[in-house]
Amino acid sequence: MPITEKFNLETYLQDKSASIDRALHLLLPKETETPQKLHEAMRYMVFSGGKRIRPVLTLAITEMCGGSLEQAKIAACAIELIHTYSLIHDDLPSLDNDSMRRGRATCHIRYGEATAILTGDALLTLAFEILGKLKSPKHLRLIGEIAKAAGTIGMIGGQVLDIEAKDKKITLEALNEINLKKTGELIKVSCLAGAVLSDARQEEEERILRFGQYLGFAFQIVDDIMDSDGYLHHMSGKEARQKAQELISQAKREISGFSGSKTALESLADYVIERKK
Repeated sequence: MPITEKFNLETYLQDKSASIDRALHLLLPKETETPQKLHEAMRYMVFSGGKRIRPVLTLAITEMCGGSLEQAKIAACAIELIHTYSLIHDDLPSLDNDSMRRGRATCHIRYGEATAILTGDALLTLAFEILGKLKSPKHLRLIGEIAKAAGTIGMIGGQVLDIEAKDKKITLEALNEINLKKTGELIKVSCLAGAVLSDARQEEEERILRFGQYLGFAFQIVDDIMDSDGYLHHMSGKEARQKAQELISQAKREISGFSGSKTALESLADYVIERKK
């Protein structure tokens, strides 16, 4: 979908999300394939709603940098599968013990705890099977970056730090570390994927990474404002929102020098502040 002066973010998100969903439908096993319960659970969770912010970021960065959207779509789908697996495991009784997500029963409530664990495992494994379709040196590098972002120094590491901090009073510095790992690393690598697949120069990659870091940081602050948690133990709601706005402004500055269209990314950045879950 071409970006025009009358840019509509909702239409853009719908268009890109539909494109990603079509690709995911082809990549996921059919519900009729054995084991049917597992494959049904995978599809139930992947198509449970949500704005597809992470994969859309990959596509929007690719558009700005002039890369191939078909290649980017493969990486975008893999990142969405990793994100979905993390939500399934976060909801488990041994972690957050949530019974509802996006207005529907969580995976372990609908399919049982054992199936939920294996559904998350299957989505993570499928993500790297999909990434294996990208075979050049830059693609191999990207696979490593995504694995790192999802692993012990990224998302999983942040989750462990979050568990260890539960019911403890922690410093703002410690909270920042948790959130930059747990939430920020996957958002950062979603942006990096678009840069790598577009053969962006190193200096451009660094700016895109900073864009992703600021965006991810703001994303978590807004989550905390909506949940009355996290940063609101350290600052007022007004101060937290001001901090998030400053981060979004910093993110926009990082991409201001790119020659490609920045409208979608700037609108996505604004959406982080404006969203209502």
